[in-house]
Amino acid sequence: MYICLCNAITDRDIVKAAEEGALSSEDLAHNLGVGLGCGRCTSCAKSLLAETIARLACATAEAVSAS
Repeated sequence: MYICLCNAITDRDIVKAAEEGALSSEDLAHNLGVGLGCGRCTSCAKSLLAETIARLACATAEAVSAS
């Protein structure tokens, strides 16, 4: 699904950016251009980034506790 129409950024692009270390909306703006056009995508992109970071943290914690 497209999150940022101005720069053709999808939800998959944001998830990939988080997996590669993006931690803030500033990181998304710098790396992908999210929010640099009209700005309507910013809140959705922030939410998706936060959800992805939380999911990654849970997966990491589960992997650590399993070992």
